[in-house]
Amino acid sequence: MYRRYLRREELDRAAALMEQARQIFAQHPAASAVDWDTLLSGDPGRSWLNPNQPTLADVFSKYFENFGKACGSAKSFVDAFNIYQPVRVVMSDLPGFARDKNKPLAEYDALEGKPFWLQ
Repeated sequence: MYRRYLRREELDRAAALMEQARQIFAQHPAASAVDWDTLLSGDPGRSWLNPNQPTLADVFSKYFENFGKACGSAKSFVDAFNIYQPVRVVMSDLPGFARDKNKPLAEYDALEGKPFWLQ
């Protein structure tokens, strides 16, 4: 998913996998599971993650919650308008979002190498 998008038929399976990841993360204390100094290169302002949480699930809770919301929103849009808006990872800054929002799915399908949001 980090390079492509989720097709409609993949939503439920992806949500189940994300829940499994959350449960695994919940079993690992954040302080000892990751070398945060190395990851953040000694600059805690480099990330919006707060490593001072009890578990990795808590550190990444925003991502788990927003993934669930994105899947729910995609399903609601299908129910209301019979149009599927794919769930995909895009840059959250305004220029990146504007660029990626209308990117044709064929470009995602043809993507090799780094995801768009890392290019």
